[in-house]
Amino acid sequence: MTMMETPRKSAWIPWVFVGAMAVVVAVNAVMVSYALSSFSGLAVPKPYERGVNYNQVLAQQHRQDALGWQVKTVVRDRGLEVRVIGRDDQPLDGLMLEGELERPVGGAQAVTLSFMPAGDGRYVASLADLPLPGQWDVRARLAQGDAQYLLVERVFVP
Repeated sequence: MTMMETPRKSAWIPWVFVGAMAVVVAVNAVMVSYALSSFSGLAVPKPYERGVNYNQVLAQQHRQDALGWQVKTVVRDRGLEVRVIGRDDQPLDGLMLEGELERPVGGAQAVTLSFMPAGDGRYVASLADLPLPGQWDVRARLAQGDAQYLLVERVFVP
């Protein structure tokens, strides 16, 4: 006589699937909460309005290009130096400069820059009060009469 084996009960197998789905849901919840609380990804404030007015942005860029100014920024000795050379390859003195530094990804307040003329088309602003070293975006407006130049450049401050 042969004895028949009774089949083993596998009641735990459905719970493996339930547990795996619970892990997936938990990981997704963590990722969603992290994504919502981190950097928004916006590069400019009010991007929709900027897009609608894009023709004005292009016209401003064409006016700026028509000036023929060459603008270079350099970080030296805890100072930001902006050098401006005109269309005739001569340094431009007598400009009005106002600007600020912003962190590219946030985390620190924008720092207002006070530029002082240093001669030979150079303008210098102190960086001694920066809260953090690293990458910063320079946003400055240079003006001479009706001529305006908008400078946006990323610099590294040691």
